[in-house]
Amino acid sequence: MSVPPAASSTRGSSENFNVAVHVLRAFATMMVFCAHMFDSFNTYFFPDCEALNLAMPYIKRFGTFGVELFFVISGYVIMNSVSKYDLREFLLRRVMRIYPMFAAFTLLFFALNWLLQLFPDRMSIGYLLLNLSFADIYFGTPAMSPNAWSLTYEANFYLLAGIGCFLLRKRLTVAFALFPLAALAFLVAFPIASYFVVGCAIYFARHWQPNAVPRGLQIAATGILCVLAATISREGPPGPQSIAMNVLLLAATALFFFTASAREGAFARLAAMRWIFFMGTISYSFYLTHPYSYYALRILFLKLGLETLNIGTAAAIYFPTMAGLAVAASYAAHRLLEVAPYRAVFGEAVFKARSAVASTIRETRPTEQAASAAVQS
Repeated sequence: MSVPPAASSTRGSSENFNVAVHVLRAFATMMVFCAHMFDSFNTYFFPDCEALNLAMPYIKRFGTFGVELFFVISGYVIMNSVSKYDLREFLLRRVMRIYPMFAAFTLLFFALNWLLQLFPDRMSIGYLLLNLSFADIYFGTPAMSPNAWSLTYEANFYLLAGIGCFLLRKRLTVAFALFPLAALAFLVAFPIASYFVVGCAIYFARHWQPNAVPRGLQIAATGILCVLAATISREGPPGPQSIAMNVLLLAATALFFFTASAREGAFARLAAMRWIFFMGTISYSFYLTHPYSYYALRILFLKLGLETLNIGTAAAIYFPTMAGLAVAASYAAHRLLEVAPYRAVFGEAVFKARSAVASTIRETRPTEQAASAAVQS
């Protein structure tokens, strides 16, 4: 496997922007959000609802899988980025991409926690510094801001990917021989990092496989994954059965992402829906912002006695209001903490505008239909 020489710092053309992966970002963040919304609704307002109590374990597992899907997406897109830039620019772009948002919400959480004393075990300055330096996973200290724990894995993966490709590009044989050991140690210590590996592998597999995937395979892969993601528990002591189930889920995830990330497939066509494309664009800010917005509304609804209403009326008020506030707050955070810092340093947007890839979206369906006809013939 070879890594192309680092390119200049100009953005790639619209052909390098995979709209299917952008749609998967939207789905991943909505899976996490829905799991949190339903869990809050169940826990704080209707804990005695038998239907919700039965459904919640499956909904929570879908939420967990949303994070794992984000890891696969990171593995996929980072391989393209790391091949375009030298190590310094790659790492700088990664820092400017995720750190302003991450640091802002970590510091916000720390300040609010000092005021409200919600989590006494997360008030140490030492813990804060470990969080801000992405070193907390090595010391077993708790993550600060809700959902931000996954950013530590992301940051460490970016560093490993950047160094690995740098060594390969420079042909530093001795150093590169030691690098797989470091990567393997990270994978053994944190098995969830295997989802990054899946994304990386599928990125390279895309160079050998056509962009169109038979629709039946896409449907089958999606169905299999939905069943496994909702039923396989990540909790409990590790053992042969637990390991086997998680390996099965990882394999199903690889099959799903391989089919779903096809540039001419069902998920790519969904990019034509403006709201889905928009959710993909704000997915990172939505992921980090929504716990604060729904926490504030949850406190308000508790004071207003939402639990005294019948469950249907309560749901009709709770879910749309939660979603609306989360989207509005996330968009504001996206513009302020994602777009503004990145544009200030690099003079360009984080993502391509929908209009820039409109032709790609329009061409997806007819191309897929032609490919399907060719397969059937």
